[in-house]
Amino acid sequence: MRLLVFYNNSAVSPVIGVILLIAITVASSGAAFVLLNSYELEKPVITLIDIENIDLSNHQEVILVHKGGDPIDITQINILISINDEMLDHNLINLPVIGGITGFYGALGGVFWGSPSNQSHDNIWGPGEYGNFKIASSNAVLKTGDQIKVTIVHNPTNIIISSPTYII
Repeated sequence: MRLLVFYNNSAVSPVIGVILLIAITVASSGAAFVLLNSYELEKPVITLIDIENIDLSNHQEVILVHKGGDPIDITQINILISINDEMLDHNLINLPVIGGITGFYGALGGVFWGSPSNQSHDNIWGPGEYGNFKIASSNAVLKTGDQIKVTIVHNPTNIIISSPTYII
């Protein structure tokens, strides 16, 4: 009886190559998964804010209403105001505020007024709630026919939440 011996190892190389490729793919997929999940993405705020009214006889009062969508933490927004496409020199930032603010008459109203010590305000602007401010004449003088645009910007994402316009 004769024993046949083959010295060809070429069949082993493709198997080892496939196993290595699978191992590299699994390892790189796992690394990509960990890397991408380490970043916390901000959920976009989807909200409808509208200008309810502008009362020129009451120190140019602008009344905003939250018509629906996600509640907004007002500590995370800036309110930028433009009249006839010209941005005002003074806008509403660092909300909420107590008392007066440069460029605005009197105290802010509704959800824009408050402080951590004021327990009646939770700093959340939800559906059906109002916020109002009065534009000081030193900031702008509104007249009939002017177009006011109120742009609400979400600070953490720098995304415009809402940008309603109103013609007086």
